[in-house]
Amino acid sequence: MAPPIFAVRNLTSADITIKTVEAFEDPDSKQSRASAFSFAPTTTTLPAPTSNAIEQHSKSFNQKNTEITLSPCDSYSLDAQNEPGHEHGSSAQLSTIMYRLTIENDKSERFRIDINPTYTQKSSHLLTPLTPNPSTSLTALYHPTTPKAQVTIHANHLHDPATWMSKLPSELPLSALSIPGTHNSHTYYRALPSVRCQVVGVKAQLENGIRFLDIRVQPVHASDPDRNKDLYLVHGAFPVSLTGPKYLTPILSTCYEFLSQHPSETILISLKREGVGSSTDAHVSQILSKHYIGPNREKWHIEPTMPYLGDVRGKLVLIRRFDLPSSSSDDTTHATATTPLPLGLDATSWPHNSTHALHGPFCVQDYCEIMQPTQIPDKLTHSTSHLARSAAATAFIPGVTTDAANPVPPGPLYLNFLSGSNFWNVGCWPEKIAKVVNRGVEEWVCGEMGLGEGGDEGGVRRRLREGDGGAGVVVMDNVGDGGDWDLVRLIVGLNMGVVGKM
Repeated sequence: MAPPIFAVRNLTSADITIKTVEAFEDPDSKQSRASAFSFAPTTTTLPAPTSNAIEQHSKSFNQKNTEITLSPCDSYSLDAQNEPGHEHGSSAQLSTIMYRLTIENDKSERFRIDINPTYTQKSSHLLTPLTPNPSTSLTALYHPTTPKAQVTIHANHLHDPATWMSKLPSELPLSALSIPGTHNSHTYYRALPSVRCQVVGVKAQLENGIRFLDIRVQPVHASDPDRNKDLYLVHGAFPVSLTGPKYLTPILSTCYEFLSQHPSETILISLKREGVGSSTDAHVSQILSKHYIGPNREKWHIEPTMPYLGDVRGKLVLIRRFDLPSSSSDDTTHATATTPLPLGLDATSWPHNSTHALHGPFCVQDYCEIMQPTQIPDKLTHSTSHLARSAAATAFIPGVTTDAANPVPPGPLYLNFLSGSNFWNVGCWPEKIAKVVNRGVEEWVCGEMGLGEGGDEGGVRRRLREGDGGAGVVVMDNVGDGGDWDLVRLIVGLNMGVVGKM
């Protein structure tokens, strides 16, 4: 029986080279302490083994010089029959084999990571530097996927999630970016589990890299926007908290404060009317225009066309999921009757529960009616298929892919909702679906996104030539659950594709 194989993916922005592969028996596995990585101190700059046991076992295996160079997004599969260690004994022995990779970056700095491809849990660990005082650091993210485990090398930990947009060129249209977002972003209060979609508040979401918020509101007063300007936060027909009504104003205050402190950033905010009662989209439009957006006009981008990042830094970008009043309605402007507020990117008409819909400035996947747990794999498939579409898209960037003076307008913004639910089936509550779909998408991004078939170059799969390799807006439930922000960081990291073309 051959040892398990695994793939190594380069999701850094520069070339890396796998210099050597070694194999040795993992001493931890004999003490029931097996893990995905052998935990050498991450601050050492000496190529010493992690323990005497590792030194003893590593001598019994041969080192293989590989010299496999991976450009950004490339992947290399280690073939068990061709790697050191394959010639050793029984499956019981093979279950303890550790692979040591020595990796060199584009600055000739070397790092080491020891990998156990039989480990069954996701894990993340910094690579051990072998070069004194290296200019950077690298992280290995391990997924026990089948038929082969996946090790993703990245440097996402180096970027401040609160200011990640500061590193992006202002010439990029928003539709060119890879943006992590949250679905029903406001449903983090103590509530029924069928209603609660998030586990951390909006402030924590923004500080950890979220830049798309999905907010659902209901007017407090059903018919008179001047009588009461307050808007309840809701999820469908349900309130979002068991401890009393919650309102839109604190959410917007959090956004304003965040953008004031981080002026390089922008926040896309989708607003939609939901709830029960007789209120209409026109009421919501009037209230927002008169009492929320109008008095804070400098803090909002409400034009109906896709903006460029440089035009909206420090602002909220409105994605409008409610209809505007008809021309016969009362004036809804805060300024004058002859100068109405345009009120944002129009997202009112995309089909409900769609697996793929192109509408106006958006290309949407929002297959959300998951009636039975058996439909969750379908949701995952639709989510990764939409990621493949966004990765294959090429952005129109003035001076790069289109004329600087007369540019082609930006393409559609890819919106990919990983969320879904059935309030009446406990197996289809938001948390249950998120655990499967979020993890599945994370593994797919690491193992498949933007890759060609490959395999003809000694196990190397090269990045697809077409497209920027971006993700669009990926809208998730339960982000930050248990302190895990890996998928959010990976999505932000995918911006290297479009930035690399500039």
